[in-house]
Amino acid sequence: MKIGIMSMQRVRNYGSFLQAYGLKKTIEALGHEVVFVDYRFEKELVHNERSLYQKIVNNLNVFKYLKKKQTQKKYDERFDNEFLPFLCGKKKNYVPKDIELLVIGSDEVFNCLQPYPVGYSRELFGKGYENIPVISYAACFGQTNYDRLKEYGISEEVSELLKKFKAISVRDDNSYETVKKLTGIEATMNLDPVLVSDFSDEMIDNVEIKDYIVVYAYPERLTAEEKKEIKKFAKKHNKMIVSFGMFQDISDMEIVVNPFEIFAYFKHADFIITDTFHGSIFSIKTHSNFCAVVRGNTIGNSNKLADLLGRLEISGCILSDIHELEDRYLGKIDYDEADKIMAQEKANTNTFLKRNLKSEKE
Repeated sequence: MKIGIMSMQRVRNYGSFLQAYGLKKTIEALGHEVVFVDYRFEKELVHNERSLYQKIVNNLNVFKYLKKKQTQKKYDERFDNEFLPFLCGKKKNYVPKDIELLVIGSDEVFNCLQPYPVGYSRELFGKGYENIPVISYAACFGQTNYDRLKEYGISEEVSELLKKFKAISVRDDNSYETVKKLTGIEATMNLDPVLVSDFSDEMIDNVEIKDYIVVYAYPERLTAEEKKEIKKFAKKHNKMIVSFGMFQDISDMEIVVNPFEIFAYFKHADFIITDTFHGSIFSIKTHSNFCAVVRGNTIGNSNKLADLLGRLEISGCILSDIHELEDRYLGKIDYDEADKIMAQEKANTNTFLKRNLKSEKE
């Protein structure tokens, strides 16, 4: 079959790139042809709450501002001119007529209560693809939930769209409960494609630096206290602070790497501090020593990140207090049980896809 994947494949983010590539590779391994499908941005129901004042405060230091812009420009140019063309091509592919089935996912494809640019884009719920089977794989609502969908007056429409899906797969409890409340359907739970995909042919196990810790967090999300403690921790252990693509003002080095190189830098790091879902996944994938900062639902990572770490039975790596960095650094993560779970989940992924990647004629 010729199968379309509608995901966050054009987002300039290592996690978004690798989950999209991983799902494509997994489906291709089952004997199908895969193309990426784009969606149109629609109305924004929730506006960005960051004030103009906060933006100005964050950029008062001209040196840091220029360095941030320089890092972002380099990152964006490589993604636009090298990484994204490799994954999905530069030309947008809207509503292709030749696909026989559409897979929506992974990533936060159901997170419709987020600000511009995505907004409430109904194609991410299958709108316009009623003539072919539509399934989701490891889809996520992010910080969106049933109560918020009702609050913004779109719960009934989302419910009707989801009820038309041939099969629904999600990756976290919040998404599972949201689907169940909306539709009465008990979705299948699957892991993110990065965890169940084999990247051994693409991984590049080579780094040119040593004695470093990785700080993999969204820009400007680390608090002043967190930055202070991380710098103190790095100095104590004589480690360089390294970040990737996203500028961090506490970094000694910012590197823009090929997405497949990210695994090597995580693998050879002495420690990793992250507050992101995929930063945790890269750490788990490479059996690295790491800690995960789980933030409140207004940030949007607690639903999916705490769920992931609990599901893999490694919740001990959660950093609830920045002053506990030393304890997390000295503690060792036992990946034996997580590996067993991921092996079973890989089998579950193949079972789910084999069962549902069929046209209406089959």
